[in-house]
Amino acid sequence: MGYTHYWYRIREIELDVYFKILTDFKRLLPVLTEEGVRLAGSGGKGDPVINDEHVLFNGVGSERYEDFVFPRVLRLWDEPDENDQYFQFCKTSAYPYDQAVIAFLLIAKHHLQQDITVQNDVGAEKLEAAKKLCRTTLGLS
Repeated sequence: MGYTHYWYRIREIELDVYFKILTDFKRLLPVLTEEGVRLAGSGGKGDPVINDEHVLFNGVGSERYEDFVFPRVLRLWDEPDENDQYFQFCKTSAYPYDQAVIAFLLIAKHHLQQDITVQNDVGAEKLEAAKKLCRTTLGLS
């Protein structure tokens, strides 16, 4: 099973909003690590990238699948949908880094509100676990 996360988002995120997303995600990283979620960079190697241009991470080694990539400014050739938003997705194959993807998208939704729509085909249990993590660690509802 692919465990795919889908989102539609605006092309460019204001820098101050993007920094809020990054700040919250960085606050969550130690808790994710405590829960056994290990993150690497592209292809499951090196360090994850979290900077003012983009976020890029994957699982580590054999627990990797597709890179999760979330740039501040999309550089796409695709046309936006009717809501002026752009489609993106990431498959995680339910590896542990899936929890980090879910949490990141919950954080992004909290800060971007109507500027992002998030969907996935993961079970309610995994989604609720990530929501609880964000609620208890960050105070997000």
